[in-house]
Amino acid sequence: MVAARRVLIASGGTGGHFYPGFALAGELRRRGWQTLFLVKKEDIARPALEAADFPYAELDMTALPRSLNPLAHAAFLAKFFRSLALARRMMADYKPDAVVGTGSYVAFPAALAARLAGIPVYIHESNAKFGLGNRLAGLFCDRAALGLPVAGNPLAARSVLAGTPIREAFRAAPDKAAARAALGLEKGKFTVLVFGGSQGARRLNAAFIAAAKALKGDIQALHVTGRKNFEAVQADYAEAGLDGAPGLKVFDYREDMPALYAAADLVVSRSGASTVAELAHLRKPSILVPLPSSAGDHQRHNALALAGPGAALCLQEG
Repeated sequence: MVAARRVLIASGGTGGHFYPGFALAGELRRRGWQTLFLVKKEDIARPALEAADFPYAELDMTALPRSLNPLAHAAFLAKFFRSLALARRMMADYKPDAVVGTGSYVAFPAALAARLAGIPVYIHESNAKFGLGNRLAGLFCDRAALGLPVAGNPLAARSVLAGTPIREAFRAAPDKAAARAALGLEKGKFTVLVFGGSQGARRLNAAFIAAAKALKGDIQALHVTGRKNFEAVQADYAEAGLDGAPGLKVFDYREDMPALYAAADLVVSRSGASTVAELAHLRKPSILVPLPSSAGDHQRHNALALAGPGAALCLQEG
């Protein structure tokens, strides 16, 4: 009997980094392959991995310090070399046929460890601009798969425009009528879905509350605030006189995002890589408000990738 192929996926950190790897793992599992995730300690990916019964290991990695503080850089290097040693041990123990990095902090030590072990390395960049993790991991990769065209791609000779993997649930989303019925919404009323992505969107939440007050009764809305912002947003809706308003559904978090997308006529959101890929797949009109603090301004580049051909409207915050 031929042993199942094994792939180690270095992922996590943000939804844009994690969900493409998660979708890839689902497809590999369907084909009979084995996967092991490598994530950073206390990663946001852990609940989803545990719910899907995907095994994972953790590295104690952090972002490269932005300051010039030598102690911060010394601490980073110590964590990096410890992580590299652990990653090398994992290559020897797990013996993956390939390593795939999707842009998180752990992609660099995983890619370097794989290269030192002679294991093929592949990276996936889902944003329209390379992040630091993938730029570093790219030094050791055999091929780079791109979710969006990347201007000034440093790995152009090794890159292929492949799109961004999306979760199976988005390929089997309910139709609009069924989704609205399940969510308790009117069948024929214009519906807006608002959410901020895994990194949150306090100002986006506040802006929509103001718009909802002006449009009271004319639309119905699904508003996913993020867990950190839920109580504050509820208080803001109450202050605006919209607490318990018909057609307004406010959630801290929803696992069934495909159903919420299906119910919506328009999506207002940040422009993380997974969100942009899901919007493109579902052909859903959107207003994208890039997160100003996104690394390298990548969310603006993502939004413009949809806005350019007229699939979205890009609005700058502030």
